[in-house]
Amino acid sequence: MLDTDQLRSFMAIVDTGSFTRAAERVHKTQSAVSMHIRRLEEQLGRPLFVKNGRGMKLSGDGDRLVEFAREMLRIEATAMMEVGQKGLAGQVRLGIPDDYAEVFMPAIMEGFARQHPFVEVSVICEGSLALADRVRNQELDLALVTDCAAIKNVEVVREEPLVWVAHPRFSIVPGEPLPLALGAITCHWRQVAEAALQDAGRDFRILLVSNNYSAIEPMIRTRLALTVLPLGAVREGMKVLGAAEGLPNLPTSRMGLVFAPSLGNEALALAETVRTSLSIT
Repeated sequence: MLDTDQLRSFMAIVDTGSFTRAAERVHKTQSAVSMHIRRLEEQLGRPLFVKNGRGMKLSGDGDRLVEFAREMLRIEATAMMEVGQKGLAGQVRLGIPDDYAEVFMPAIMEGFARQHPFVEVSVICEGSLALADRVRNQELDLALVTDCAAIKNVEVVREEPLVWVAHPRFSIVPGEPLPLALGAITCHWRQVAEAALQDAGRDFRILLVSNNYSAIEPMIRTRLALTVLPLGAVREGMKVLGAAEGLPNLPTSRMGLVFAPSLGNEALALAETVRTSLSIT
């Protein structure tokens, strides 16, 4: 039988990328976490991590264990709540860009509230870089962010195309600069959109700058500009534009989770709900 306490240490290393941060997350010493991994490896007869420069990375067998471990820990938590009546109760602080909030928060909160009705969730909507700073400063327990080079230790939970989005009756006027509504200069989506247009030799002008989608949406709805969004965040009543309209392809958008150094069970449970809600089957 696999020990779920050992699996919890294993998954903490996978999620944080570090034995030290994993020990903080599961509230154990680093030597105890290392012992958990040795016992798992002895029981399975396979190495779960291999050396990678000065650090470690998952082995092929370790990578195969990840999904089994997640499912076993999820089943354990569900059994404790429903049979043992030991549901979680407390608070958890989540950060999410409002580009994502309107589309993904309903499913996240519905799933989490159903499983953990006595946990209070506080949500802050800001840009990804600001949220990552809040997590590092332990003002938030976890945050859903756009994965980019400026944010370290991101656990990627969703990958999908980044697309051009406009009102269905938006018209691109030949010979005129493309009107855009985008995030601030630090916004990763803005950076890749501008780079794609510049590489394609396409003129553009930015009509509105905001890190809040609630400010960008009216520009789209009134057909004054177009913007960029991950495909899964495209709202009803919007149109995806592309090569047919003479627009360049955009790179894949990656969404991920960042975590505070020390997490309670409430935050770990919410992270699992986020993973499940955002998975693409």
